[in-house]
Amino acid sequence: MKDFAKHYFAPIAVAASPLAVFAAETRTVDQILGSFSTLLNTLITFFILLATVLFLWGIVKYIMAGGDEEKIKEARSTIIYGIIFLAVMLAVWGFVNIVLDFILGSHDSQRIPVGPTQAPR
Repeated sequence: MKDFAKHYFAPIAVAASPLAVFAAETRTVDQILGSFSTLLNTLITFFILLATVLFLWGIVKYIMAGGDEEKIKEARSTIIYGIIFLAVMLAVWGFVNIVLDFILGSHDSQRIPVGPTQAPR
């Protein structure tokens, strides 16, 4: 029985401890989901920035390769990984916004900027 408690109960108790903090405050489900939404948008924005930096670093490595085939091959793989990472993070961002829009019914989530728009004449 001690092995069961040590191997199963202790990790579950540690993992569930943040729930005690939420229980200490009287928060509604909408407030918790709103906090979760803000956290996800912050994390996804950070990872999109990281993917962009990875892509740009690959471009710098490609330029600095100076004709060395091994360095060019390494730079190309870095650029490809950066593009893949960026595409995946944009897809995750869209998926999270769709799910949160469905759950919360809010339309104030972060949107991808489309540039300046002109009023119709």
